[in-house]
Amino acid sequence: MDASVTQSFTWAIMRHIEQLDIPITSQLKQQINQYDGALRLPMALQDELWQSLAAENDPSLGLTIGLSMLPQSLDTMGFLLLSSPSLGVAVDSLVNYSSLVGEGGSFSKSHGKQGWKLSYEARFSAAVSLRIEAIMASIVAGARWVSGKDIAPVAVYFKHARQTDLALYNRVFNNAKVHFGQKQNAIVYADDDWNFKQREVNPVVQAQMLDLARQQLAQLKPQNFPAKVQALLIRQPWLSRSQLATSLAISERTLSRKLLAEGLSYQSISHDIRKQHALEQVTKPGTTQAGLADYLGYHDESAFAKAFKRWTGMGFRQYRQHHCS
Repeated sequence: MDASVTQSFTWAIMRHIEQLDIPITSQLKQQINQYDGALRLPMALQDELWQSLAAENDPSLGLTIGLSMLPQSLDTMGFLLLSSPSLGVAVDSLVNYSSLVGEGGSFSKSHGKQGWKLSYEARFSAAVSLRIEAIMASIVAGARWVSGKDIAPVAVYFKHARQTDLALYNRVFNNAKVHFGQKQNAIVYADDDWNFKQREVNPVVQAQMLDLARQQLAQLKPQNFPAKVQALLIRQPWLSRSQLATSLAISERTLSRKLLAEGLSYQSISHDIRKQHALEQVTKPGTTQAGLADYLGYHDESAFAKAFKRWTGMGFRQYRQHHCS
């Protein structure tokens, strides 16, 4: 199956450029309209749309389109983000489920001296700088939705050269330091903002949104090796490294080599998915620490207990009392 993108995301772009009186060819409109009522469109059509925008020679378009994105433009992904209790939890969902919006690239996260870094690796080749800037601007907007306050990134990194006035970048990214010509596209948030919780979210709603996201992800055919690994672990989070390699009919060494080529590892993927499952299951009636530890493939209950406290800042029982009262 060819790479695709959710229809509402494409239409959100179309509505914004119509407001700016940017012309789109009737042929392209007709091609997009053919998918009216469908959930997704071929990524090739999205490429054509961005190419037509690049032809406008307005380098600010990517940033303005990104800021215009609303949660409903991202379908399930948008509502999953809004049901997240913190930016850090929302980013976990973005890393695992961004393909529900579009299969044009992948997110990853890492921690360093500046704070938490969210990186994006594109797999498209059309209008790259415009699209990357739209993605980064939409992350800034999304961080505000999730946190409920006007948080600003610490720094923003772009592979490409500066496209427009620095004043616009400063306005979009709240005067964060913006770097161009870098090795990766990334945005960094301070630890305090990453973990900030201003509002309470309903854990049951969050669990329902995670379940829906997993169902929809399972319907998408994985397009690359890391996606296949993630899909397997989402369905079977208890799989060890050797069991995962056996399921993929490869050796553990080949598994590690293929993931390393994408800047990933079994440990990082498994850790994020186990955390995601734990936060969903913990609020369900009858869930026990021992049962959840076994389901997630931990060798003993104490190892899971330590991991759970690291994720939430609370012990298992305390978390249930707080969220299931």
